[in-house]
Amino acid sequence: MASPPRTPAGSPAFLSAHELRDLIRAKELSALQATEAVLGRLEEVNPRLDAVIAVRARGALADARAADAVPPEERGPLHGVPFTVKDANESADLPTAYGSRPFTGYRPGFDSEAVARLRRAGGILVGSTNMPEFGLRITTDNRAFPPTRNPWNTAHSPAGSSGGAAAAVAAGIGPLALAADGAGSVRAPASACGIVGLKPTRGRIPWAPASQEQWAGYVSNGPLARTVGDTALMLDVLAGPSVGEPYGLPARSAPFLTPGARPPRRLRVAYTCVPPHGTVVPAVREVFERAVSAFGELDVELVEDTPDLNGLLDPLLTVIAANVAAMVRGVPRGELAELEPTSLDIALRGERLGAVDYCAALAAAQRRAAEVLGFWTRYDVLLTPTLTVLPPELGAAPEGTGFEERWREYADWLAFTYPFNITGQPALSVPAGTAAGDLPVGVQLVGAPGAEDRLLELAAAFERARPWAHARPRLG
Repeated sequence: MASPPRTPAGSPAFLSAHELRDLIRAKELSALQATEAVLGRLEEVNPRLDAVIAVRARGALADARAADAVPPEERGPLHGVPFTVKDANESADLPTAYGSRPFTGYRPGFDSEAVARLRRAGGILVGSTNMPEFGLRITTDNRAFPPTRNPWNTAHSPAGSSGGAAAAVAAGIGPLALAADGAGSVRAPASACGIVGLKPTRGRIPWAPASQEQWAGYVSNGPLARTVGDTALMLDVLAGPSVGEPYGLPARSAPFLTPGARPPRRLRVAYTCVPPHGTVVPAVREVFERAVSAFGELDVELVEDTPDLNGLLDPLLTVIAANVAAMVRGVPRGELAELEPTSLDIALRGERLGAVDYCAALAAAQRRAAEVLGFWTRYDVLLTPTLTVLPPELGAAPEGTGFEERWREYADWLAFTYPFNITGQPALSVPAGTAAGDLPVGVQLVGAPGAEDRLLELAAAFERARPWAHARPRLG
């Protein structure tokens, strides 16, 4: 892979969160200058990308001015660092539409705990990012807003459902984005946009308080960033229990990634390019095989082995249908026609489900998840492609309106990601190269529950061996 283009000196929009924070601490850059640079970048490129759908420019600038007045001893770990939030993450002073036309203009009036933590850490919220309706597409398009384009090639999608968030980070609209992942919605767009995306262990980052619990706990908030180090920094801020969080994990006293940390010697890493269903396209396979060779140079023990990930899709589809039905109940009857046909089809299926169906699906998923987790008694990490396909062209997503038809094809694309939402394991996508000229391809690292630190250490070592930090898309 050719070396990625480098950011010109003095361009704050493409500095990492660590670099911005340290420059602000050293008074070589102000929070106001950092925020102005990101807002300027947004104004420059967002008309071509439609990644950000709501901007709080005046509020962000006011927050930045206030941040510059805070004494050094009171500054948090993200002091002065701009960030965005996915349209599914509620915030007090931005609308939250969930990618849905009937919800456009809805103002929740509160910060979800994840958003509140980023702001308390000193982060500067600049806007919210696009997503498909209720997160139900692999591409980031909906009836409410224009489709989001991939900054590496604007004829392609950034994938989904956190496509707006990933496109924004890749294009320099802030170094960090808060997103959410229910079947691969952080990892898939991270792969498609050449950035890093983490779905943490279930309960690591709180969901509550929020308008609703998402997909029986299968949805997790997660960070998107351009570097592994920034991903870990954001996780440090977001992690920890919260009142009302049903899956909360204990707080950690140590950071998830210390500077220069390396993975333990002879880490047992299984790798596979065999999905539970569907196939991996040749271009993705080629990048993956090169990545496997690179991991083999990191003093880890590589073993080709494939876990049995079958039996998890049908329970997931049942849970999705039930949750979408519950959400659609909040749409006035006269506005139901504003929903996308697929959303209505899913909701109707959910309405037909009984409590016994739902409970049986959860029980089946739990049984299979327990069996799958046995694989991590033999290995420390599983290495896979993130997506089985390249970033799709705009409009190339399945067009059938039937829930089953469309989602089974989505599931082929997400065959390596959605199983780990059900098992609750941490999974990280890291850039591995490009294919078809300029389309990014990521690889996924999956760890045992609670092992985010091990994934981040291994990903950081891979990043050092195959540098991609600060790569800039051509926006062509």
